[in-house]
Amino acid sequence: MSQAPSPSEQKQRVQETFNRMAAGYDALRFVQVCARRLLELAELREGMKVLDVATGTGLVAGVAAQIVGPSGSVIGMDLSSQMLVQARRKFGEVSNLEFRQGDAERLEFPDASFDAVLCASSLFFIPDMLAVVRECRRVLKNGGRVGFSSFGSGFLQPLNDLWAVRLERYGIARGPLPTVRLIDPHACRDLLSQAGFEAIEVYSEQCGYYLPDVEARWAEMMAGLEGQSLAQLTPGEREKLKAEHLEELRPLVTPDGIWVDVSANFAFGRKPGAA
Repeated sequence: MSQAPSPSEQKQRVQETFNRMAAGYDALRFVQVCARRLLELAELREGMKVLDVATGTGLVAGVAAQIVGPSGSVIGMDLSSQMLVQARRKFGEVSNLEFRQGDAERLEFPDASFDAVLCASSLFFIPDMLAVVRECRRVLKNGGRVGFSSFGSGFLQPLNDLWAVRLERYGIARGPLPTVRLIDPHACRDLLSQAGFEAIEVYSEQCGYYLPDVEARWAEMMAGLEGQSLAQLTPGEREKLKAEHLEELRPLVTPDGIWVDVSANFAFGRKPGAA
């Protein structure tokens, strides 16, 4: 039996995976819609100082910088150097926005540095989630607010199950996705409570959408984690698998297109103390 990877090995794998996905990451529509919704619920205001943990290509940080305006500031932090390359390419000219490489479990910022800390669709990838949320509390000012998003039980279903079965037929076993760690709204609430937050709110929403056809679904898969498994196959095997999977997706196409379920949780808490 193979030994489970250590936390440092897990982080290394996450870093390598997101470095590979960086160039096409913005093609993942479910990441974009959850980033937008997190921002809508975050109650950011002009003049705030905001930290975006696991910023990726800056989907949250770029909009947050617009909201807080020139009197505020935003720092986007990520473990992946290639994600930050894409973020700087898009937002490098924004004067109140800075991107840094760093480890979310050990934030390199002084205590009480930020009015708000956000983390979109990423917390479940980090080995010690509680350490991250405690670090978010540390760097928040009294009364500051943390917010993160995760995915719910229906996320990408039945699409994900179809894909897992197809991969198994090619000898590729997929374990549980990291998203299951925060699939339950109660787990989101408990995580914030354990980290010492109060006024905790968790919103469970459906952020799904239709893609026009099976080819659009395939393109989105190849941009994200689902497509990473195909590196194990030969080009011929990949083409055969693609043809088979597209064929089994066709019965799911409706007059509106193919439904992508994006069940999502949005969790918020406040650091105790007067602002």
